[in-house]
Amino acid sequence: MQGLLKRFWHWIKSFFAQVFGSSSPILGRGLQNQKKSLTQPLSDTDYEFLFSQLLDGVAHGWHEGRILKYFEDLGERGKAKLWVAWLERFGEKALSSAAPNLQLAARMMRLGELAQSFQKIEPIGQTAYEIGRKLYTREADSAVWEYVGPDTKVTDILTTEIKPPTLEESLGENPPSTPSQPPQQETLTIEELTTRLQQDPELASQLSQQLGIESTDPQTLIDTLISQFEAQQAPTSPQNAFETVETYFNQGIEQANLGDLEAAIALWDQALALDPNFAPAWHNRGSALGTLGQLEEAIASFDQALALNSQDVEALNAKGQVLYSLQQWPEAIACWDQVLSIQPNYYQAWYNRGSALELMGQPSEAIESYQKAVDIEPTFELAQNRLQALSKD
Repeated sequence: MQGLLKRFWHWIKSFFAQVFGSSSPILGRGLQNQKKSLTQPLSDTDYEFLFSQLLDGVAHGWHEGRILKYFEDLGERGKAKLWVAWLERFGEKALSSAAPNLQLAARMMRLGELAQSFQKIEPIGQTAYEIGRKLYTREADSAVWEYVGPDTKVTDILTTEIKPPTLEESLGENPPSTPSQPPQQETLTIEELTTRLQQDPELASQLSQQLGIESTDPQTLIDTLISQFEAQQAPTSPQNAFETVETYFNQGIEQANLGDLEAAIALWDQALALDPNFAPAWHNRGSALGTLGQLEEAIASFDQALALNSQDVEALNAKGQVLYSLQQWPEAIACWDQVLSIQPNYYQAWYNRGSALELMGQPSEAIESYQKAVDIEPTFELAQNRLQALSKD
């Protein structure tokens, strides 16, 4: 019976994760400690926890509506005025730190771009973007700019660190000497879950909506959860129900985030064995292989991803960077030209193109590309620095 309860509780957490993201603010934190009311003001630690979740979501492809829903699910604690006030405090802290924050900066800027779609959260986005831009212009110093974009891909091709830094690590506060352990999760009995639903009408309402039923009666909610759980336990095919393409893909992401790229590649290979046309797995596989220095194999994986989605500018940009590492300048430029034919304002590709042209001994052409990058993004210091250096020659 205890094993069944654990599996049932794991399924409930997975159910909420599908709705609210990988770490639901309702279950991932709320059911562990319901002593703190959903209307009680957040501490700075709470804000950092929630903001870390949000940035993880942005990095894994959350669209504008998903971001809006994230704040709406926080109720009174998701108001823009409160978040802007905290972000200003957080920004001061981040900007005063000497720790590298380039990835944090890129994700905050992307959040700003997405949040502008909704007036309700636009102030949050504007504040995040300004902080991210300041961090970026201070930190950016790499030779070839790689877009850390809103996708589920392992994008840091030419870097040695694949795991996104936590906010604490980004700010240089007590960096862990050993890999951190996942937070201990609480396993509840059915009776305990029923009690918590009785004590928390907002949680009951949330669960009712996600289950698609009108009743908020705790017993009805529990019965519906159990019914759905039992339905999912029944085997629907000879293939284990949990061994799906998405499961292997997400497990690969988790391993990559832990720094075990070989294990991640093995999991993505299992996903591709089930569905050879799953382009994100080919994309991630190429990124991981590039990080491991297996550049020719990385290009082959990117080619597979692009054969399935020729408009994937991130895969094109990543392939260009691998070719750049192989000193295949014309081929790299051809990739970035394809990126620009799809997305002409992709200023990072203009910069990368300029870097390759400069190495090929074509300074005037390089200047044109760098200037394009600056015209599109006037605060892009990497291109500004190269323009100044070439103008002195």
